[in-house]
Amino acid sequence: MSDTFITADEHYGHDYIRQVKQRPFANTNEMDEAMIARHNAKVPDSKSYLTIHNGDMIWQTIPVMRAQLLLARLHGRHALVLGNHDKLVTNNPILANMFEWVRHAHMLHFNKHKLTIYHYAQRVWNGSHKGHWHVYGHSHQELPPLGLSFDVGVEGHDYEPWSLEEIEKKMSTLDQHHVITKENLWPGKSIG
Repeated sequence: MSDTFITADEHYGHDYIRQVKQRPFANTNEMDEAMIARHNAKVPDSKSYLTIHNGDMIWQTIPVMRAQLLLARLHGRHALVLGNHDKLVTNNPILANMFEWVRHAHMLHFNKHKLTIYHYAQRVWNGSHKGHWHVYGHSHQELPPLGLSFDVGVEGHDYEPWSLEEIEKKMSTLDQHHVITKENLWPGKSIG
């Protein structure tokens, strides 16, 4: 098993998302506890493992202390690709410092694959025409996969993170959506 997991759109502490997305939990506390338990059942209790939260992890209006305690309860180390609801993290240096890193996008390599991690779905991404992968969040499973990309949000994976092996298996079921050939190049461009 790889040492990296990816998830998105947990919205810890956000009751409205629980209601509007019809998450199967009676209240926000039950939702948060279930996601913590599912995370911890999947990610080993070791700092050797990293979970990349692909945006909108912690709802922006919960108390910072609650967010810190929540994050401390999750197994492994954590990194954050910023989404549109991550102001609590960006506005609180102490909370931000609990993450390995916080950035707008990230690229990693796994089994000879390149994977672009960005909160928002892209039609093309670095190397999309060469078979590189892309995972996103934000859409809460309302956008279908496009080429070798799909939504890694919690609603689409039983409220637990994806392992890189699971992402690889899902990508094997998808088709590349565009390839650059001599026939579809714009004038003056060469295949490199």
